[in-house]
Amino acid sequence: MTLHHSAMAPDDLADRRSVRFHMRGDEDLVACFVSWDALAALENGPAATTAERLQRFETHRPRIEAAVMRKYNRGAKNEITLDASDVRDGPDV
Repeated sequence: MTLHHSAMAPDDLADRRSVRFHMRGDEDLVACFVSWDALAALENGPAATTAERLQRFETHRPRIEAAVMRKYNRGAKNEITLDASDVRDGPDV
């Protein structure tokens, strides 16, 4: 099965310190989370506001989605969480 970009808008979740977004599979949506630390690693420093985190997410979305696909292909299915090593160690997109 392949995952595709979902049209659902991302959410900044302070309680999880992550941005939630969704990928669409053949049968259902997969909830995905990219940690604030991962977003900080992408630009060598933290984003201070929700607007900054969501902008950073959109700027790096291809790389973040590629990291989701790597985890998905290794067996993660229902919920996928990315940390700094997931986005830092992946190939550039």
